[in-house]
Amino acid sequence: MMSTFQQADITPLFTQIDDENALPQPIYNIKTNEFTVWVIAHHLLSANIARRDALMHTIKNVSESFDKNTKNYLLLVADHWFDRSKASKEIPSWWLGQLPENIEDYYHDGIKLLETPNTLPLAMNQCVELTNGLMQIHHPLKSHANNKTVHKYILLTAIYTVNL
Repeated sequence: MMSTFQQADITPLFTQIDDENALPQPIYNIKTNEFTVWVIAHHLLSANIARRDALMHTIKNVSESFDKNTKNYLLLVADHWFDRSKASKEIPSWWLGQLPENIEDYYHDGIKLLETPNTLPLAMNQCVELTNGLMQIHHPLKSHANNKTVHKYILLTAIYTVNL
């Protein structure tokens, strides 16, 4: 992001937010005169409810620091290696608010995705009153043997425009 800003001749102030609670996910603030981008990087070592709740707790805390003098954006970045747990199989549905369209690709890689009624978009609306986020799933890893997408590793991104 910083390189993109520099190419656009924007010089933001980049800081990592210190947290006295030592939360496991780093929080960054990228500030310009016109806008502030809040970045929460969350590693879903486990896909369980406690980890999801920890992310929501962090989002709630960050939302209390939104700058009312500039436009704010919230960028969530998370990653996860699928395991055999029910919670792991729910991650795409939880993140997107629905199962991904390419569900067969996961099935061919041995992952049977499950739906969940508790979703990140719903939680974002209830917790911090943010809606219409752009939620995406990425699979950046390719197999060395055949250059096929590795569906067992997932990178999740979401961006919200904050209107105060």
